[in-house]
Amino acid sequence: MIRTILLIVFCFIVLPAKVSALEPTEKLIFEKNSLYQYISVIEDTVKGERYVRNRKREYAQGGIYVNAPDKLLFEFTQMGFISLAFLDREPKDVLFVGLGAGAMPRYFNRHYPEANIDIAEIDPDMLAVAQKYFYLKENEMMKVHIEDGRLFVKRSKKKYDWIILDAYQNDYIPFHLTTLEFLKEVKGRLKDDGVIVTNITSPFRNKFFDSMIMTYKKAFPHIYIFKGRKSGNFIFVATAGRKAKDRNEIESMAARIQSSKKVDIDLSGIAARFELSTDYEWERAKILTDDFAPVNLYQHQKSGAQ
Repeated sequence: MIRTILLIVFCFIVLPAKVSALEPTEKLIFEKNSLYQYISVIEDTVKGERYVRNRKREYAQGGIYVNAPDKLLFEFTQMGFISLAFLDREPKDVLFVGLGAGAMPRYFNRHYPEANIDIAEIDPDMLAVAQKYFYLKENEMMKVHIEDGRLFVKRSKKKYDWIILDAYQNDYIPFHLTTLEFLKEVKGRLKDDGVIVTNITSPFRNKFFDSMIMTYKKAFPHIYIFKGRKSGNFIFVATAGRKAKDRNEIESMAARIQSSKKVDIDLSGIAARFELSTDYEWERAKILTDDFAPVNLYQHQKSGAQ
């Protein structure tokens, strides 16, 4: 009887989930079950867009305009650049944890060619996809390290001005990249006035969102939240410096970066979506730790659910 039960459980684990159907205007140009995830590359022939998507195909991990690959396609990648407004200088040392399609680091490398960029990506197949279908090219200033993001942070001795956490997917979140212990390790890799930015996909307010606020506030002295206008994305910005920034400072710096033409993103519009963490009832949320981080369960539980 025990053998039968074990066999049933094993089969349940290894059988792949059903892949969602494509839209009529979409075509599948690549798919693979890598060691870590299902990867598909889909092109919308009408919109002229190409995406990396998961098995459910409800949300994209990244993408490009086929005929304008140097422009940022998705709102959440554009929003991440608002965190530059929290730096008093141009970033010289930058770390991306998670690669996706590679659109954000490639864009940053193009607009800030003098910055040193490290990218920690656990999945070599994702790197291959980013290179072949999304035009990512390593160079002397931008290097990809095939390594788990947390291990890279732990082993690194380098200090960064700007750290971007972009390893969360809507259908799966690596819990060890959400915990208080990890955020403290990340904080240890920041320069004294460095900035960390995280993209959180939360179509509705859920317990994961609330716990992330609570955990970030435990790890960092200041946290700022920006809400997507078109998507269910939130951008968390956390700073290691002692001095908090107010709305006017953020909007002023965003306008300055935009006027310098360093980026072709409406940073002023994004800055206007600034929200205080006090706007959310998160005080009862649980802090995520290495011993307690049910993040994939929390994603499906609304805020306040017991």
